[in-house]
Amino acid sequence: MSAVQPKRLITHSEDFHTDDVFATAMLLDLFPDAEIVRTRDEKIIATGDIVYDVGKVFDPAKGRFDHHQAQAGKRENGIVYSGFGLLWREYGVQFCGGDGTVAEAIEERLVIPIDAIDNGQTLVTPKFDGVQPFTIDDIIAIMNPQPWAVSTEEPDAQFMKAVELARLVLSRLRTAIRNDLASQAYLLDLYNKAEDKRLIVADKAASVSGILNQCPGLLYVVSPRPSGSWGVLAVSTEPGSFVLRRPFPEAWRALMPAKLVEITGVADAAFCHATGFYAAAESRAGAINLAYRSLATE
Repeated sequence: MSAVQPKRLITHSEDFHTDDVFATAMLLDLFPDAEIVRTRDEKIIATGDIVYDVGKVFDPAKGRFDHHQAQAGKRENGIVYSGFGLLWREYGVQFCGGDGTVAEAIEERLVIPIDAIDNGQTLVTPKFDGVQPFTIDDIIAIMNPQPWAVSTEEPDAQFMKAVELARLVLSRLRTAIRNDLASQAYLLDLYNKAEDKRLIVADKAASVSGILNQCPGLLYVVSPRPSGSWGVLAVSTEPGSFVLRRPFPEAWRALMPAKLVEITGVADAAFCHATGFYAAAESRAGAINLAYRSLATE
């Protein structure tokens, strides 16, 4: 990586898209004093220190990242790089403070989906007719000036509003993934030390989804809630799945607290979700008791 800080960052003008917006957001985090120029003028493009999503050249050594060129390539999984993906490959670890694990996680969660959408590669098939997910791509798209409305919105100003939103998303995602990785390590340590692998009791809220494949015997995670009460999470069969390894009994679900106390025998039982994925009690002991009472049911 060159020690010379880029002073001029150039991307295309006209309508902006998720890839050039997020690429700009990342670059401004790394090079906050750089000037952003949006243009398709080849003479101006030639003055850029980093040029992305425009310029008809792919040459990272010269700061050129136009993914529309054949040599820009694609990943082993077949997802083609967009300008964002190419820049992430170059600067993502730097954006993450040198942490390659965090950079890889952000690429999987955010960068690859953005690249796929920009290149017209379908990731999700709608399950219900007429119902489409509202994606990060949709959010950025509506930030553009609307062509069928009388508007005084200026394209470059709207672009920078979208970039600020993207900077917030990237920053929050980076923090969230760092926290998730730390909490997963914490829970995995608890699981490995637990005598009863069916249940983990954590003294702070932590993310379990990323370690499910490493914890085949795990059914419930007990942890504190912000209110001071304690919750019990019934874990999924695998990351991203809504199928539970051991849901709470149907007879417990969506009951008022008094009825839940009566049917479970747990004096401070407070809640059981209608889908059976979560229950809560007023105390740590009560939450643990709920978990074991659930395990004892047929």
